[in-house]
Amino acid sequence: MIVRTEAIVLRSIQYGETSRIVTLFTREKGKVAVMARGALRPKSRFGSTLQPMSYVQAVLYWKDTRQVQTLSESSHIRTFGDLHKHLAALAYGQRVVELVQAMMQDEDENPLAFQLTLDVLDRLNRHADRAEHIFYFFQLRLANILGFAPHIDREEVERIPESGGVLLLETGSVEPSGSLRNRETMRFAPRRTLRAFAIVACADPDTIMQMRLDERTSAELGRLIEDFLRYHVEDTLPTRGSRVVKQLLNPK
Repeated sequence: MIVRTEAIVLRSIQYGETSRIVTLFTREKGKVAVMARGALRPKSRFGSTLQPMSYVQAVLYWKDTRQVQTLSESSHIRTFGDLHKHLAALAYGQRVVELVQAMMQDEDENPLAFQLTLDVLDRLNRHADRAEHIFYFFQLRLANILGFAPHIDREEVERIPESGGVLLLETGSVEPSGSLRNRETMRFAPRRTLRAFAIVACADPDTIMQMRLDERTSAELGRLIEDFLRYHVEDTLPTRGSRVVKQLLNPK
């Protein structure tokens, strides 16, 4: 069977001397592994379409009994050329596809997650100066799609005192810390950071991109979001990309 589908390239590794095994996140078939024979040859028909974060039209020879499908053709639908010109956008774009690679099930069609990934890569391409904010948005929206969205109560957020409060990892609730006991399933944080978490969990991406966060608050927010995701997906959450982002953007 021949399958034509939109796809985002998540990962591409060399196989043998001339071929690549590529992981695609497709609109119709979810995450699939494909063999791109001859992709490393100088005049390969695949060109630059197999680079991670590429948005392509893919033609697959599909057999349900096969774990690795065959990629026959691929062509760019849209290129994110500006994304590769900015270190922050590139680093966070790589983190986006790494999370999709790790958190999506094989051949599990998820058009919402596909569209989210595509929209986020497009925003990173157009707004490199807001890359960190866009990535925060992506993480919590992906959590929403996968069924563990933060539960935010505006009144509880408003009750957080100057001394700070907690994020409950199980529910994603932001609350004052007065009556809470189980420290293993919560994270204490300053009020400004918890309010930022609540905004990212609820607001539209344009609003999130306009947030003003100092360096310390941004770092604290990033840790809160990562801890929340790790609580729900445990060892599935990859850590390599997070370390790479920190090394690239904070070389000291």
